[in-house]
Amino acid sequence: MARPSPAPELFVRTAGLTYRLTVPGTNMHTEVVRRSGEIVILALVYYIAARFGLLLAFTPGYAAPIWPAAGIALAAILVRGNRVAPGIWLGSFLANAGVAFDAGSSAVIATSLLLPAGIGVGAMLQAIAGAHLVRRFVGYPTALDRSRDVIRFLGLGGPLSCIVSASVGATVLVLAGKLPADSYAFTWWAWWFGDAIGVQVATPLVLTWCGQPHAIWRRRRKTVAVPICLAFTLIVGVFLGAREPYFSPPHLRIAWAVLAGGLAFTGLLGAFLLVISGHSMLFEQLAAQRTQDLERTRQAEQAALLLADIVTSSDDAIIGKTLDGTIVSWNAGAERMYGYSADEVVGRSISILIPAELAEEIPAVLERLQRGERVEHLETVRVRKDGGRINVSLTTSPIRNAEGMIAGVSAIARDISERKRAEDALRDREARIRRLVDANIIGIFIGDLSGHISEANDAFLKISGYSKEDVLAGIIRWTDMTPPQYDAADEHALEELKTTGRCTPYEKEYIRKDGKLIPVLLASALFEGPQEEGVSFVLDLTERRQADERIHHMAEHDALTGLPNRTLLQDRMHQAIAFAHRHRRRVAVLFIDLDYFKNINDSLGHYIGDQVLKMAAIRLQQCLREGDSVARLGGDEFVLIVPLLDDSSDAARVAGKALDSLSQPFSIEVNQLHLGGSIGISVYPDDGLDVDSLMRAADTAMYHAKEMGRGNFQFFTAALNHAVQQRLDVGQRLRHALAQDEFILHYQPQVNMKSGIIFSAEALLRWQPPGSQPISCGDFIANAEESGLIVPIGEWVLRQACRQLKLWHAAGHPELKMAVNLSPRQLEQVNFCSLLGQILTETGIAATSLELEITESMLMRRSEYNLAMLTRLSDMGIQLSIDDFGTGYSSLAYLQRFPVHSLKIDQSFVRDIGKDQNDTALVTAIIAMAASLHLGVIAEGVETLQQAEFLMAHGCPAAQGFYYSKAVRADAFPDLIGKSFERWMLRQG
Repeated sequence: MARPSPAPELFVRTAGLTYRLTVPGTNMHTEVVRRSGEIVILALVYYIAARFGLLLAFTPGYAAPIWPAAGIALAAILVRGNRVAPGIWLGSFLANAGVAFDAGSSAVIATSLLLPAGIGVGAMLQAIAGAHLVRRFVGYPTALDRSRDVIRFLGLGGPLSCIVSASVGATVLVLAGKLPADSYAFTWWAWWFGDAIGVQVATPLVLTWCGQPHAIWRRRRKTVAVPICLAFTLIVGVFLGAREPYFSPPHLRIAWAVLAGGLAFTGLLGAFLLVISGHSMLFEQLAAQRTQDLERTRQAEQAALLLADIVTSSDDAIIGKTLDGTIVSWNAGAERMYGYSADEVVGRSISILIPAELAEEIPAVLERLQRGERVEHLETVRVRKDGGRINVSLTTSPIRNAEGMIAGVSAIARDISERKRAEDALRDREARIRRLVDANIIGIFIGDLSGHISEANDAFLKISGYSKEDVLAGIIRWTDMTPPQYDAADEHALEELKTTGRCTPYEKEYIRKDGKLIPVLLASALFEGPQEEGVSFVLDLTERRQADERIHHMAEHDALTGLPNRTLLQDRMHQAIAFAHRHRRRVAVLFIDLDYFKNINDSLGHYIGDQVLKMAAIRLQQCLREGDSVARLGGDEFVLIVPLLDDSSDAARVAGKALDSLSQPFSIEVNQLHLGGSIGISVYPDDGLDVDSLMRAADTAMYHAKEMGRGNFQFFTAALNHAVQQRLDVGQRLRHALAQDEFILHYQPQVNMKSGIIFSAEALLRWQPPGSQPISCGDFIANAEESGLIVPIGEWVLRQACRQLKLWHAAGHPELKMAVNLSPRQLEQVNFCSLLGQILTETGIAATSLELEITESMLMRRSEYNLAMLTRLSDMGIQLSIDDFGTGYSSLAYLQRFPVHSLKIDQSFVRDIGKDQNDTALVTAIIAMAASLHLGVIAEGVETLQQAEFLMAHGCPAAQGFYYSKAVRADAFPDLIGKSFERWMLRQG
């Protein structure tokens, strides 16, 4: 069930106070119950008061000297309205029925009920009439704070309105036969008096508890209610205590007069107290009003002072002027802003502040002011006293006089120069940012999360293929530019945007207007604020992707020939091996090394060498079958991958075809170059199961092909593997020998053939493992060269030979020299000259006592570098000789260019003197050539007297070989120095 809604309330303000009045609601049942309750309560209260009044009534009990119920009834009608009037009638009826009721007969009963009913009607009408008179002539709610209101209230509500009840009551009693006619006047007067006194006493008492305004009536509970109650109690108490015999004949009238006078006094006391309290409250109200007026005056004065302070101290210029523009007031802010003092401008025209070009501004503003309009925030320019100009925001308002006429104008000006500068700076920054965006090489567009694009720079338009007109027309949407395969990436970016305000850059593709796909890198960020709009940055990745592809190609292909490099080769070999494994096939690996390429590269330069490599790559590609691959490992090394269908004959055919192709002349510029190739072949799975093992096997087979005379191909065999393992073993043993000092030097004398005197010794390296015979350097020097150990071994040889020479010099052979073989690897060291100088200094040997033997091939390699190094050695005083001369490719140009001091004729030519006419002629030519070039000559490998005589006969000054002595240990060499080989030769002869 719905609860009944509360009754609406009205708030009425009267005499400065607010009263709350409840308006009847729409719920009639609740209203009837509430009103019935009020009527019953009022009837009960009236009944109690009436019964109390009847206690004071005179015989026969219908008139009392005071009837409080009359005052309660009047107060009830005033407070609750006429709707409670039935309660007055009911209360009066019940009270009087108890007195007049007689059940002797039905006629008597009827009379007993009609009599109190009629009296009740009179009481009810009296209360209604009194309330009407009070509302009409006094007003209600009322505070009764004035004397005339109190008199009117008590007079109208008491003596005047009480005529109704007295008249009705006395008449009803006479008509009912309850009262003799001759007692009518006294009864009427006593009735009227009792009601009048009851109104004067009881009504003020009730209003102090229920009257309105509540605030005022409550304050009278002590000043009005308490004195009336005390006086009333005293008089009633005396009356009740002294009722007999004073209130019986013959003293009845006197006693009643005294009682009536006392009650009248009580009523008058109440009236007096109401007047006094009313005046007191009025005085208090006046005092409070005065206090409020004074407080408002003080606040107004303070506000005026504060306003004056604000005006005076304001940073804004506040100026008062007349309608014609004459300045009448000028605050401190105006002084600071314009530079004029108040004395300088008051009485002058406001035009002194206005630039000449803005003179037309004044009439337009004045016209609006005269219409009573206010001109707000007019941004303009004003002139300072010093001539400087400032930007101001001007608010001008008309000032009206007491009659409402416009009497003047107030103007408030605020200096906005800083703001203008800030705005200008902001516009400048915005222009720069706009320029930055428009001129940026990165695509930038502004759009929302739904896909709409509102702005875009030229870079983005170029990327997307759209135009500015397309953007303005709204036909371009970033959601439409994204291929479906990137929907998941876009969704992830949108979630990140909504969560953090920005998204991590990610790669995707855009569909251009022409339908082409373009790779981009995209990053976005939302603007601050509630709107779902942001900026996106788009980087075109087309060039980067192309560069990545080029880099990827370069990473897997040789830059010179374009062939696959080692990385791609290994990948293809893995694939070929995997395919062969799955299908039980075989794969051949052909390791190709170009023969004599190094000589061409060193003699003709790298440019010619690069052209040879390019042509060789083309020829090798032409040799391939479908499914074969070729790659360049580096230098002059190439690898072919050949899947085999049956046996190794396919690999042999491809190798033969490659050799035939490489043996054809290479025509480059004016050069007709002849090369060749050596090929080693390994086969999966016979020679290895992985890439590394197959490459090692093919490399080993290639070296075997070179050892077999070059220009051929060789298959890998187990024996070759054994040779490789042996070379590795020798290399490891050489490292151990160097660390354990297992190397020694033997020395072979070099003899002056005319005098037979030993003038020099050649230091020859020997390896003597513990418990074994010395091993000649020819058995291990190639391995040392290949492994790089020749560098530390060569340094050891130089230091040991110089130390030994120093010992021989100290033993009495100061003219003796030392010859040491120099490896090309040693000469390639940048610090070799410094190292050699350090050794000479440590051992105390003069540079002129040392001779370094170099090979012809060393002159052909890195000629400029070698020339510089050999020149430095020659400048140090070291002698340089060419070892094994005649076996290489030296020319007279090289001999003239390099600082060579002597030539050593190779023993292969000396061995065939007298046996081979060509060798004999060559030896003769070398001796003659050396003489013409002023170079020394020494013959190697002299083993017979015939050879010695031939050499002497043709002018060869020096020789060495077994004919004189083999290489001996250092402790045996002094014995050789003491011999005279010239005499020994004669004895032999």
